[in-house]
Amino acid sequence: MSLQQQLEKFTPIDLKQMDRVKLLKRTDTKYLLSKTSLIEILPELLEHYCVLEIAGKREASYQTTYLDTEKRDYYFQHHQGKPKRHKVRFRNYIESDLSFLEVKLKHKGVTDKKRISTPFTFPMTAVQETFLQKWIPENALDLKQVLQNTFSRITLVHKTDEERVTIDFNLKFEDQNSKVDLTEPIIIEVKQSGVNRNSRISTLLRAKQIRPQRLSKYCIGCILLDDKLKYNRFKSRLLDLNKIQEIWNF
Repeated sequence: MSLQQQLEKFTPIDLKQMDRVKLLKRTDTKYLLSKTSLIEILPELLEHYCVLEIAGKREASYQTTYLDTEKRDYYFQHHQGKPKRHKVRFRNYIESDLSFLEVKLKHKGVTDKKRISTPFTFPMTAVQETFLQKWIPENALDLKQVLQNTFSRITLVHKTDEERVTIDFNLKFEDQNSKVDLTEPIIIEVKQSGVNRNSRISTLLRAKQIRPQRLSKYCIGCILLDDKLKYNRFKSRLLDLNKIQEIWNF
């Protein structure tokens, strides 16, 4: 059975119904798996989760432009494992026709996302610069576009618990010089108000020996597009990616 056929079996909800699990301040737990593994576990989630549906579609398209400093400070904050770090991005939710400038703050495993509704513009407007200066120590004018990322997303919402699950696939990264397509890997992110390793999806993934990983789409994209970047801290993630789709030559 295809992924689309599996999704049709879930009870749909709309954006308004999803308000109870906005979880802008939350814990995130990420997993890397193959499409085959995803299709195997989806039937086990039917009883516990609904699927987000927008304009009759249960797969949403996302477009992200990441900003960073000339020295890639945000990338290296993650590479160095700093417990307090942040990322800056423009994100466009295609089906919803919504665009945001977002700052994703991370501190000791807790994610706090700040954002304003605004279309992607670069150079940035005064309003966008003012927003960024409230949340980041760098000068907003020193940020530059580093890479673009597009992907498809399925969003599952637990029927009773304060939990949202995003399933990202068909990831594509590009910059001014190159482009990389990840057609086979799936990134699942379990978003919760507090860590619950016994939630239904966490239990199923653990039973399949799929363990949580600290995985950043931004960092992976940076490495795949720039082979000069230091990447030793992420080598295990790259090896896991290669098991699903041979994409990286060490």
